Amino acid sequence: MNLWERRIYFLNLAAEHLLLSLGSLVAVTFLGILIGVFVFYSSKSRKIILPLINFLYTIPSIAMFGLLIPLVGIGLKNALIVLILYGLLPMVRSTYSGMKEVPEQLVEAAEGLGSTPTQVFRNIYFPLALPSILSGLRITVVMIVALTGLAALIGAGGLGQAIFRGLNTMNTGLIVAGSLGISLFAILGDQWIGQFEKKASLLHLISKNATPKQKRRIIFPTVLVLIFTLGALIYLNPLEKENSKTIVVASKPTSEQFILGEIIAQRIENNTDIQVIRKFGIGGGTTNIQPAMLSGDLDVYVEYTGTAWLNVVKKDLPENHLIDFTKLGKLYEENYDLKWLGLLGFNNTYGLAIGKDHPESQSITTYSDLAARSKDFIFGAEFDFFERSDAFPGLKKVYPFHFKSLEEMDINLRYQAFKQGKINAVDIFTTDAQIKRLNLKVLSDDKNYFPSYEAGIVIREEIIKKYPEVEKLLFDLKGKISTEKMQELNYEVEILKKSPAEVAQEFLKTLKY
Repeated sequence: MNLWERRIYFLNLAAEHLLLSLGSLVAVTFLGILIGVFVFYSSKSRKIILPLINFLYTIPSIAMFGLLIPLVGIGLKNALIVLILYGLLPMVRSTYSGMKEVPEQLVEAAEGLGSTPTQVFRNIYFPLALPSILSGLRITVVMIVALTGLAALIGAGGLGQAIFRGLNTMNTGLIVAGSLGISLFAILGDQWIGQFEKKASLLHLISKNATPKQKRRIIFPTVLVLIFTLGALIYLNPLEKENSKTIVVASKPTSEQFILGEIIAQRIENNTDIQVIRKFGIGGGTTNIQPAMLSGDLDVYVEYTGTAWLNVVKKDLPENHLIDFTKLGKLYEENYDLKWLGLLGFNNTYGLAIGKDHPESQSITTYSDLAARSKDFIFGAEFDFFERSDAFPGLKKVYPFHFKSLEEMDINLRYQAFKQGKINAVDIFTTDAQIKRLNLKVLSDDKNYFPSYEAGIVIREEIIKKYPEVEKLLFDLKGKISTEKMQELNYEVEILKKSPAEVAQEFLKTLKY
């Protein structure tokens, strides 16, 4: 599917990006100026507020999104808080610095003429500090537009979703389109504020001395911004969504999850009048989705039994590493008011692989073989694999790996690193499309370390009570996707460059009920 055929998708993302960026910018502008003025007049608060804002700015934005999830969940609220916090530093600094640089003799002269403190602020401090404030605002605009791209990781939408989806599905077109869209927003925002900055010293924005042409150069782009904002509000119509019958379908940030999310969404859309809101590609996977399910921000998604057992209910694996699905389902219902609607039919467990063309490929067939020769290999895997107790930390206790080096990277970049020769051993999932494409040799887990990671649909029980017809619709997907079929669907998205929506639609047409 080419980019033109996805124009509605990009229009949605652009509208979301505009509203989120502009809403954050308005809040940051007012709060930043107010705090900047306050710290200028209050030396005691200055010693606390400025260092605090500086400290918040040092926290990586991705970490900040994650830290707020237990407090406010995922989505719009989380994104707004983070964007506002990050935007405060340049606004507070520029306001405070602009007022501090006002010549003292001008202030003394105004006070000598009988001006009140309010009049001094209105007629001296603020007009002279305005160029500095607007300079800080230009920086803030570009920064907020860029950071809004990261908000897609927590389901807040925006053009960043296209970038992350492109990374997850190895679609360069999506990455470029999303990046260009964000860059265009940033450039236009910078130019818009620049018009105010150029005229600030002459007009103070609304000076009577301004010529009609000068006023038009400020008013016209501002009116355009307001028109586009109103258009985005009408187009997205959040009030209608809030009052209508809706279900929020979520997914983790992988091709497989995008496809499965689309299968669920389209299954509901095709058979009910319920509106589906897609929150796909949520960063952190289960770590962020599970709390959002409990808070009601998300309603349904696909989970894996091994992940659920070890990372959600936090139980030790049985000796045979076979997870009791019935027991898992009961624990979910009793502890979380969540229900598993059967298993889809495939097992996407962890695995380790090397290239079939590696010199030692013939003699290495098991994990034990790889461990014995691990000093000759550079092992690469996603951050999650090195962190999870059921992944590399536990794997090392069973197999004595001593790799030449370990390379941590985004889950969607590890195959690219393998292709470029930066690593020569990699963790895989058994349904990955790249196994075939890169001619990988999947090794045997001879000590049966990894448990089964069978995929199943998890839904909030409240949603089942609200929309009972959905339970049967999704339960009917039980056993309909084999491991081989899932690998085939992933291949269509990652290699043949079909969209997850298209692949899901074609798959659903093949089902017989």
